[in-house]
Amino acid sequence: MIERVFVSNLCVYGFHGVAKAEQSLGQKFYIDIDCNVARPEPAADRMEDTVCYGALCDLVAQLSAKTTFNLIESFARQVAEEILIGFPLVQSVRVQVRKPSAPVRHAIDHVGVEVQRKRHD
Repeated sequence: MIERVFVSNLCVYGFHGVAKAEQSLGQKFYIDIDCNVARPEPAADRMEDTVCYGALCDLVAQLSAKTTFNLIESFARQVAEEILIGFPLVQSVRVQVRKPSAPVRHAIDHVGVEVQRKRHD
């Protein structure tokens, strides 16, 4: 049985980017997480039988606060890897990182990246 646990539009602050201003001033990043959770049977009505979306948010916020990434690709990859390590029920994960204040010369809503990872059998 496959179920989805997801987080949409989590906002975290970080100092990620290659531009000096990004590294010194920081900016907001918006994160989407989509986890495929596999179970042999339906989950009971207990937290131990699922993936806590609050814990997913905490993981991203803590990672953004303690680590500076030059590339948001690296940030997204690290989030995905830590989810697979920390949440054994997650069989695959998709992480999208959006950067609304990217230092580009064009009018944009945001730029972003998406990574997908699967648990190795």
